Amino acid sequence: MNKQVGLLGKYIGRVFVSLAMVVMFGFGYMLPVKNVSAATPPPSAQSYYMDTVDTVTLYDMGYQKGLADYKKAGIQNSMVILDFGGQSSPTSLSLFGMPDATLTQVGAAVEAYSRGYWKGTASDSLSTVHIIVGTNNSYTVTYEGGQNFANMIDDINSHNNTNSYSDQVEVDGGNDMEPGYDPVSTTTEWVKGYDSVNSYSLYNYGSADGCYHTNLNSGTINYSCNNGWTYKDIQYISWGASPAWPLPEIYDNSGDMAEQWQNIAKYSAVTAAKPMQFSASLTQYAACTNTGCHTELDNTPSQGWTQLYNELYSDSKTKAATNYPMLSTDIRWH
Repeated sequence: MNKQVGLLGKYIGRVFVSLAMVVMFGFGYMLPVKNVSAATPPPSAQSYYMDTVDTVTLYDMGYQKGLADYKKAGIQNSMVILDFGGQSSPTSLSLFGMPDATLTQVGAAVEAYSRGYWKGTASDSLSTVHIIVGTNNSYTVTYEGGQNFANMIDDINSHNNTNSYSDQVEVDGGNDMEPGYDPVSTTTEWVKGYDSVNSYSLYNYGSADGCYHTNLNSGTINYSCNNGWTYKDIQYISWGASPAWPLPEIYDNSGDMAEQWQNIAKYSAVTAAKPMQFSASLTQYAACTNTGCHTELDNTPSQGWTQLYNELYSDSKTKAATNYPMLSTDIRWH
């Protein structure tokens, strides 16, 4: 997949959906309707909390992923998050349980994964993997840190373009942005820093902690969330900022997280006239299996995806989001 074509398609898609929503509003087709679809969840890809930047290890991870896709019938398209932890400084990341790594080291590791995937797919030149290189909004969260992170993503893609890995590997930035981690002001500055120099998208694979979670509201109210955050703030870092795309955590068995994100999508459609598209749903079933977790936060990938899809489909203000491919990814500890 050619990255620039992919990005152009995304932005054209946003314009198309916005125009479609204007037409639907004008003709009064947007009254709330509960109509749950029985859609089939897609296969889920494996994402990782990373504890290493060793290029041999990352190459093998990519190779095994590519080989697995090669062995499957048909064209495979998946999304994989490689989460390298929070930024301990504007130029480094705090790997999980390991010494810090520089952004340069992280970039080299992702390049190795890219090469491994490209080699692993062998004669299959059509299957693709979309890598989200991730951090989170804890530790050092600054405008400069966002800029540096975006520059790292640019460097990875420059390397991949030169070596033709970008034919099958798309690389974008990601951030597990959660209201409980950090004040909205500094997290927003990080996003603005990323946006100031970016050439590639930014995926928020975080949560909507404390946000209102019934789907009966009209979409006109800017409800509050934890730590001083609001719907408007989460909408901005997930969709309102020019490079931003939502990839929400849908961990809980009750479906509250799916309802929170459907409400934010409704707020975006009604208040900002900017209907959201969801790239994927994120679950943590494998991580819970690895190390344990709260018993109510272990949705399987199919459960998480179905909850989000059904919530979006259930309301005419957000149903259009289900017209676009929504992938599934599940995270574990490396």
